[in-house]
Amino acid sequence: MMIRSVQQIIGNHVVGQEDGAILALIKDAVINPDSGKIEAFWVKPMNIPIKNAILLSDSILEWKKNIYINDERELAEADEIIKISEILSRNTFFIGNIVINESEEVLGSVVDVDFDTNKLYLKNIYVEKAFLGIIKYKSRIFSYDSIIKVMPEYILVKDLENIKVKVKERRLSKEEQPLLDV
Repeated sequence: MMIRSVQQIIGNHVVGQEDGAILALIKDAVINPDSGKIEAFWVKPMNIPIKNAILLSDSILEWKKNIYINDERELAEADEIIKISEILSRNTFFIGNIVINESEEVLGSVVDVDFDTNKLYLKNIYVEKAFLGIIKYKSRIFSYDSIIKVMPEYILVKDLENIKVKVKERRLSKEEQPLLDV
């Protein structure tokens, strides 16, 4: 299992399994807002003229330094794939989206996400506040599990205080702990 961020993979090569030819370059990810799964990658084809080209994540044979696929036929126009077209029509994105908590406090905007290259599900989102769009401060990392809802306008995450209370509630007092036979 490798953890990669979307920012790390931009520019990575998509390579043909048979001949090792570079078929495309990764530009971005298409993430399902309901499941956090990376369904496809936006790519720039090297040899074929597809304007909005994607590579479905199911087409990936192997992921090392490069991404290996069978051949160029795995690259498609985004509008031709119903599942991808539906995700894109919702206009719900992770990177660049505002993050708020349950108390409606703005925590910043998503600057990156990371994921497991085997399962292609998000692990964390990276959030930063910026002053005048250039001076970054208050960087935070939220696990995907802390996300309540992803909307076109914002991403709603659990309040930190609610998480702390739940952790305290799960801890057992000494009286509640089971006795062990020695």
